[in-house]
Amino acid sequence: MSNETTTFILDYAEVHHDFSLGDLFAYLQEKTGIKKSSLSWYLFKLVNENVLVRTGRGTYAKVMKQVFSPQPIEEVKEVYGLLQSDFPFAKFCVYQGDIIAPLQHHLSSNRIIYVETDRDSAETVFNFLKDKNHDVYLRPDKNMIYRYVDMDSRVIFVKNLVSEAPLQEVSGVPMPTLEKLLVDILRDTDFFYLQGSESDRIIENAFNLYTINRNRLFRYADRRKVKKELSSILENLNIQ
Repeated sequence: MSNETTTFILDYAEVHHDFSLGDLFAYLQEKTGIKKSSLSWYLFKLVNENVLVRTGRGTYAKVMKQVFSPQPIEEVKEVYGLLQSDFPFAKFCVYQGDIIAPLQHHLSSNRIIYVETDRDSAETVFNFLKDKNHDVYLRPDKNMIYRYVDMDSRVIFVKNLVSEAPLQEVSGVPMPTLEKLLVDILRDTDFFYLQGSESDRIIENAFNLYTINRNRLFRYADRRKVKKELSSILENLNIQ
């Protein structure tokens, strides 16, 4: 990449908190005569390098906050490795409940390993993990968790993976993006202990600490039928 063009882009991003491709293009045209296709390539590279972040469709910002990219623990890697070998064509999202802790206001222990997969595969995956002598629960609800689950143990919850859920690959493991995690906390019955005032604080902390793609967040919230609830929470928290 041209150092001069990159410098111009980053200088512009420093002054303009959120900016559109069109506005940046108009600015750079006067300075460099750059083509829009070339500018798109520069932006693509800078986003991949975590220098810029997409904040919406055709809008960008300089990365000022952390990128939410928690590392999978060894147990998660082992479980995913098992699943990959026996279900090579299935889609998964696998992560440990500990990744929620940095977002919480009132810290509560959650050492669960979450395995999400297609609805049609969930029971088969549950039986497979059970046969491997894992302590595993299929789509547990509030009552089941109250009665039988120690949230401070490394048991496994097998859940449905919503189609088009936003995922990220970290150390070879498909894990949830922050946008997915926030919506799931609002929607899923096994996150009952985080819902209400605590989920409001989690959302507030997430916006304060991390970069969030609003388009991705609201698109997934719409799929999970919590878009109105999420909008209301953001409005009450005065998050623009």
